Amino acid sequence: MGLIAFGGLVKNIILAGSSGLVGSFALKNLLSDARIGKIILVSRTSQDISNPKIIQIIGSLDLLDTVDLKEYGVDRIDIGISALGSTLKKAGNKDDFKKIDKDFTVNVAAFSKRFGSKQFAVISALGADSKSPFFYNQVKGEMEEALRALNFSKLTIIRPSLILGERKEVRGAEHFLNKISPFLSVTLIGPLKKYRGIEAHKVADHLTQTIFNETSGVVIIENSEMLNI
Repeated sequence: MGLIAFGGLVKNIILAGSSGLVGSFALKNLLSDARIGKIILVSRTSQDISNPKIIQIIGSLDLLDTVDLKEYGVDRIDIGISALGSTLKKAGNKDDFKKIDKDFTVNVAAFSKRFGSKQFAVISALGADSKSPFFYNQVKGEMEEALRALNFSKLTIIRPSLILGERKEVRGAEHFLNKISPFLSVTLIGPLKKYRGIEAHKVADHLTQTIFNETSGVVIIENSEMLNI
C-alpha cells in the first residue's frame, strides 16, 4: 500500500486514551511524525505534557458535542483515533464500563466527524461481537457496530488479544497474565496462536501507521496479523 499524497498539508489528529498503555505509545509516535500537525487530546484530566503540537480539551467525554473546536484555534480534524479502554473492576460496574468502552469512543468519533474527519481508527478486542455471550466482547462488538453506522470513508478496527506492558495502574488478572505470557506463547501454537499476547507498542505502531495507508471502507486488523509482521 502506498501513502496518501498530502500535497504539503499536515494532518490534525484527535486522540482519546492518550494516558493509557497503548495511547501513550501512540502519542509518542504521532509527536515524532512530521505528517502530523495538531494533536488534540480529549480526557477528563489534564496531562503533564508540553509540546507545540498538543492541544488539550479537558472535560467529560459526555459533553464533547458542546465543544467548539475553533475556540482552541483549530478549524478541522482530519483523523480520529481512540485508544480508550477499561476493565469492569476499574470502571466499577457494567454500565460505567460500557460508557467508557462504547459510548465515549462513539462520542469521540462523532466529534471528529463533525469537524471534518473522514477517517477513524479504534482499538477494539479479539473476539469483539455484539452477540457474544461474554460481556466484554459484546460491548466491543456494539462499539464497532456504532462506529460503522457513522459511515466514515475509512474505519480501522484493531483487535488485539491481551495487551502486554507495564501499566500505571495495577490490573490484577492482566498483571498475572503479563508475567506468564512468555510461557503461554510457547503453548499457543497453530490455530491458538491468535490468542497470544501482544506488546502495547506494537499495537500502537499499527494504530498510527495504518491511518496513512491508502485504503478505504472498514479495515480490520486482527491480532494474528499483528503477530505475523
